[in-house]
Amino acid sequence: MSDTTKILVISDVHGRLRDLRWVLQNETADALFFLGDGLYDLNAALQLRKTPVPYPIYRVAGNCDTGYEDPTEGMAPFAGVLFFYTHGHHYGVKMGSERLAECAGERGADVALFGHTHVRELERGVGTAATVFNPGSLRDGGSYGVIEITDGQCSFGWKRVPQF
Repeated sequence: MSDTTKILVISDVHGRLRDLRWVLQNETADALFFLGDGLYDLNAALQLRKTPVPYPIYRVAGNCDTGYEDPTEGMAPFAGVLFFYTHGHHYGVKMGSERLAECAGERGADVALFGHTHVRELERGVGTAATVFNPGSLRDGGSYGVIEITDGQCSFGWKRVPQF
């Protein structure tokens, strides 16, 4: 049986610190992609933990993350899959994710992760375009993404933070 790599994808927290803390406390993962609009919340949640998270965090700034030095995009390989990650506002994703898929694919990425729209999305890449995945918004509906990679193949899904 092959090992499975689990990746969490979070975006657009916008002050929902309780929900972010719940995900960090209750989900296990091999990595976390934080796609912006809530870097203040991420820093606060990490400081409030008694122990550091046991996985790397790949983070980018969103359009609401003023004052942070974080990049607006990046690339990272996991389990044979190359991820391009960004908040998405520089790619016009509110008008569609096609441009992002094409640009990420041109850079050799298999998957493009983005936020900004607050809407869950999964669109499989065609030709050289990358597959695009949006976890939705942690603020609007408590939505976050989970990607599982087995034998270089991605399985995409969404979860919601329980509302107490």
